[in-house]
Amino acid sequence: MSKFINADGLTYLVTQLVAMMEQEAQDATQGAIVTTIDNNSTNQQIPGAKAVYDLLVASLAGIDKLTAQVVTTLPATGKTNVIYLIETAADSHIYQQHMYIGSNWSELGTTEIDLDGYWAKNELVALTNAEIQTIIDDVMA
Repeated sequence: MSKFINADGLTYLVTQLVAMMEQEAQDATQGAIVTTIDNNSTNQQIPGAKAVYDLLVASLAGIDKLTAQVVTTLPATGKTNVIYLIETAADSHIYQQHMYIGSNWSELGTTEIDLDGYWAKNELVALTNAEIQTIIDDVMA
């Protein structure tokens, strides 16, 4: 049987991680909050929320968002940030996906979902807190 973390195990894991982070914060030798994040930043510094926000905004600024568009036929050329969807049969809600890459159309496959081969709920056993702690200990070693 395969194992998973249930709600009790997740609560235990979060509790352990919070305790570890609190200990890290207490052990920090340089607890100064920095206002910028750059190549000179170290793990000994604590970035302020605004510095993290500014870094994320700057990192994402030039990214075109990916969109999807349902069409009946593919246009002669397409936009590079659009997944074009063509329904495979009337009212099937299953679509063939295409993207225009370079100067050619690329087929991405369908939106049909096949769950054969995935584990069923009755095939899973919850990890115990002791097993979760062993994983934490192994990761932190």
